[in-house]
Amino acid sequence: MEFVFENNMNHNNSRGEDFTPSNRQDRAQDELFANAQTQIPKRKPRRSLPKDFNNIDFAEPAKRARKRTTGPKVNYVKSVKKRKRTAGKSFEWSWSKLGWLFCGALILRIFFMESGILDYHSMNQTLDKKQENLISLRQENASIIQEIHKIKTSQAYQKKLARDHLGVIAEEEYLVLFSKDSATSSF
Repeated sequence: MEFVFENNMNHNNSRGEDFTPSNRQDRAQDELFANAQTQIPKRKPRRSLPKDFNNIDFAEPAKRARKRTTGPKVNYVKSVKKRKRTAGKSFEWSWSKLGWLFCGALILRIFFMESGILDYHSMNQTLDKKQENLISLRQENASIIQEIHKIKTSQAYQKKLARDHLGVIAEEEYLVLFSKDSATSSF
């Protein structure tokens, strides 16, 4: 096995021997490596910090060229084809349509049957009116009970009621009656 160095790359073997296949592969790899090293761009040396204001360099930012690519026009909205109805085609029943029809009939029955929602609301209003009437009757009963209690216990209230309702007068009082004609002629 023979070693080939960079100096010997372009030259044949000095002894005139042919390279073996493995040596040929090594030589090809060395050439590729040498070409790859020459193609790598060298970096600029790194600048050090300026020590004086005169050493400061201002660089303009690199402007990038805009790439304007125009591709094919894309239409994202698909046109919807309308189905044309044929004159001979009639309404088709399906289970879902029958189910919805049945549900609609049940809802109508709930609203309009004898003890349905509408009847419930009317009975609810009647109940509210009856409860208000009951409350007013209880208040009236309480006031009548108080008046009965006054009649039984108070003599002054008894005299007042007898005077107002029965026309009773005391012994010291006189009854004066006016005629209807004299009241109009006095003016």
